Amino acid sequence: MSSHHQPGRGDLATATREAPAPGGGRRASRRKERGSSAFRPDIEGLRAIAVLLVLAFHAAPKLLPGGFVGVDVFFVISGFLITSLLVHEINKNGRLSLAGFYARRAKRLLPAACLTLLAAAGLTYVFLPITQRSVFGGDILAAALYFVNWRLADRSVDYLAADVMPSPVQHFWSLAVEEQFYLVWPVLIVLALWIAPKIRVALPRLLAVVISLVAAVSLFYSVVHTANSPEAAFFVTPTRFWELAVGAIVALALPHLDVFLGGTRAVISTLGVLMILGGGYFIDGTFAWPGYWALLPTLGAAAVLAGGVGGPAGAGRLLALKPLVWVGGISYSLYLWHWPLLVAAQAEWGTGTKVGVAAVAVSVLPAWLSHKLVENPIRFSTAFARPFKAAWAVGLPFTAVAVACGVLLAFIGAGSDDKGGPVAGAAMLNGMNSQQQGDLWKTNRYPTVRPDPLKALADIPEAYPKKCQANQDTPNVASCDFGDTSAPTVVVMAGDSKMLQWEPALDAIGKEHGIHIVTVTKSSCAFSDSVTVLNDRAYKSCADWNKNAMAKILELHPAMVLTSQNSARALSDPAGAGEGEIPPMRDGLERHWTTLQKAGIPVTVVLNNVNGVPSPVYECVAKNRSKLSKCAFDSNYETADLQTELAKKLNLGVIDLNPMICPGGKCPAVIGSALVYRDGSHITATYVKTLVPALQDQLKREFERNRLTWK
Repeated sequence: MSSHHQPGRGDLATATREAPAPGGGRRASRRKERGSSAFRPDIEGLRAIAVLLVLAFHAAPKLLPGGFVGVDVFFVISGFLITSLLVHEINKNGRLSLAGFYARRAKRLLPAACLTLLAAAGLTYVFLPITQRSVFGGDILAAALYFVNWRLADRSVDYLAADVMPSPVQHFWSLAVEEQFYLVWPVLIVLALWIAPKIRVALPRLLAVVISLVAAVSLFYSVVHTANSPEAAFFVTPTRFWELAVGAIVALALPHLDVFLGGTRAVISTLGVLMILGGGYFIDGTFAWPGYWALLPTLGAAAVLAGGVGGPAGAGRLLALKPLVWVGGISYSLYLWHWPLLVAAQAEWGTGTKVGVAAVAVSVLPAWLSHKLVENPIRFSTAFARPFKAAWAVGLPFTAVAVACGVLLAFIGAGSDDKGGPVAGAAMLNGMNSQQQGDLWKTNRYPTVRPDPLKALADIPEAYPKKCQANQDTPNVASCDFGDTSAPTVVVMAGDSKMLQWEPALDAIGKEHGIHIVTVTKSSCAFSDSVTVLNDRAYKSCADWNKNAMAKILELHPAMVLTSQNSARALSDPAGAGEGEIPPMRDGLERHWTTLQKAGIPVTVVLNNVNGVPSPVYECVAKNRSKLSKCAFDSNYETADLQTELAKKLNLGVIDLNPMICPGGKCPAVIGSALVYRDGSHITATYVKTLVPALQDQLKREFERNRLTWK
């Protein structure tokens, strides 16, 4: 089987939903290389369409909400070209050189990728928040080693990573997917080449069966995983393999397509282009991706590849126009460069169409220079013609430089390990009158701030590393025991992370006063019989978790339930959308709390500390260590007001620590040398521990109110 694919070429589909992008490109003038055959300009044009969709989506997502489908197109192209190349080599030589294949990949991909990673590190250091350096250094390391897609998948469902901004190398996720594909695919073909004669089956037929099975399994997994966890499913490799496999199936069918399609090639090509463009225009962020909806651009790309087998036909002739061929030729470099520049520009000048368009337009110059001065010279150099030499002389140094760059950036952004004694924190408020407390936000400097704001995200309750909180995907209850675990008096913490943030203090109180603390919490999920909202949609796993959580609590029949949550809003209709309204949440809370009351279980509401923190507070503190008053903000008690109103109606207990978090209604970023907020509006574990005396006094009052024994 012949192939139009050039051995040195890698087709990268590097992008994210926030940053989708294309893959590799090559110049039309490079029509003949070792092992390549007829050049197909329509494929270069298809790459151009894919990369332009992605760039337009990044520059102006409201105008082209589905531009991320360009990634799916690149996956299909990659599967098609790589499979064509490998089968062509087998037909020509009767064998397949894995060393040669991986050497060509190294020459093609690593130099430009390394250069971009170096630039991304520099842009991060100069333009992006200093609090993000450690995270993004880790991203660069992961990108250099081609597992960044899994890192991003973990982060996408990590509630503690909510404040991490889009990574300057986030677009490398699909490059990682393709590299993982490149590791598996040739080996699979070699195994088929070895097995085929033993079972007396023609190699193309065996490959077709194997690849079809891979595609079917991957598609099934993609649909299921996307429905359950769309954020993580977007990045992980198993949900994407079927798209590459679709391209591989077209490549295997190549010898028969010209005759089979006959005069319909023009129609097939045109329909394919319309499917891709239609997906880019009509699909948006409300579509769970890459489930079955990804069939639209994927099959569209396959149709274009199949329809152009005998030469460009229909819309394929438009794809073969020289401007599109040129853009397709630099698409790999264009994709690599545009996203880091866009992230840096938005950090400096803000988001908006003008900034986005300007950043994308500027990226054309470094993309073209990278393609001309780095990619092609190394890719076509005779000095690296031998596979072993190419792997060591190109692959190892470029990978090492990129890895070192990521490690250095992570080290710079790591922050200090302050081993000093305990900070005063809330104890500073003792002895102050109301006026002095209300003016505390005006304090501009403390000798030290703990935790270091660069490490604020790590200042979390012990419950998180113990996996005591159910994540956003699961309806199952994750529960842990704290305090005096042998004590007969059981108190349940029920709610979301705003309840779980009090675990360090309740653990200490429980150990001192003989209280067994049990956690029953779920990320972003109020303990409420309501249609809770997540990303402006009904949070189904939250509703299911609530049923399971209530059953567990009723079974435990604790001495008391402490509950809190962040959101004051819910949907009135499970099929609805938007941020929700207060009445449905009020009704759902009332049903849950009343159920516990009727079961004889006292309920005490721990008022939510604050809603609507304007920006990551730790980031502001890191920038303004001598002007901390810049980081203070006015309190917003939407949820606390709802909780108070309903608790009063149902005659429930209330624990209110807000006067010690936002004294006088103004919320300081630092109190008594303790950083108050770790991410969003969550309180640092450090500051929570300084609130132990206040929480202990109020909890004791609630015990006495409910005639419970306090040791």
